[in-house]
Amino acid sequence: MARLAIVWFALVLLGALGATLPAQAAGPVIPLPPEIQQELATLLGPGVVGQALPSATIDDPSALFPLESKSAIYRVTSGSNAGKTQSLDLAKGKRPNGESAWRFELGPALAGFLRQTPEGHLTMPAVSDADHGVVVVTAPPEPFLLKGIKPGESRPFQQKVAVNYLDEPSKQDYAGELAGTYTYVGTYRVTVPAGSYDAALIQVKCSGKVGPAHTQDAAYYFFAPGQGVVAMVQQEDAEAYWIIHLDTSTGKVLAAE
Repeated sequence: MARLAIVWFALVLLGALGATLPAQAAGPVIPLPPEIQQELATLLGPGVVGQALPSATIDDPSALFPLESKSAIYRVTSGSNAGKTQSLDLAKGKRPNGESAWRFELGPALAGFLRQTPEGHLTMPAVSDADHGVVVVTAPPEPFLLKGIKPGESRPFQQKVAVNYLDEPSKQDYAGELAGTYTYVGTYRVTVPAGSYDAALIQVKCSGKVGPAHTQDAAYYFFAPGQGVVAMVQQEDAEAYWIIHLDTSTGKVLAAE
């Protein structure tokens, strides 16, 4: 009887502890670095980024950013358009060979073109600025959502950048090289007008020269499972940033779909 009692007690204790195992198994909890917290609070608004949560390796980028045609409404939280709303599309096109080509609108006139690699990564080889008639091409492509990256992991990258005119593609007045770091910061509770989400935070930092001046930038994307980007900080004006070298960083939060 004593042995049965001990076994019973051990099972009960194990069952109680088991309730915490899924969260622990999901991965580490990484507090948001203070400097990033301050920057995001300034650009996205206080209270948007909340509690740090267990983070898991990104094994399937498509689970965080489904490649499905849709429109979403974002509220602009900082920059020249602060307070306005923007309807941004994720749209699918087709090449003559039948391959899919995806375009993710970052702003009313700004669009990033996405490519899914055979390894499963999502990359952004080019960004077009329709207002100013330019397209920015990076080689190798800008990392957007990388497969297999672990929480807290950073991966360096280097790329050549070319700024071409849409009405005169052969003209290339601005080109250069950038060095950058792609970081999976961690997972956080994000509260936006559309709701609350457990979202993976990706930071993309780069610096270098495109044309005569030195440039540096930090973009942030919060990816929620099955939802895509629920908050972001990125450049609003490609020409101002890449050619004139003016920082036009702006924050946006998901308002509705």
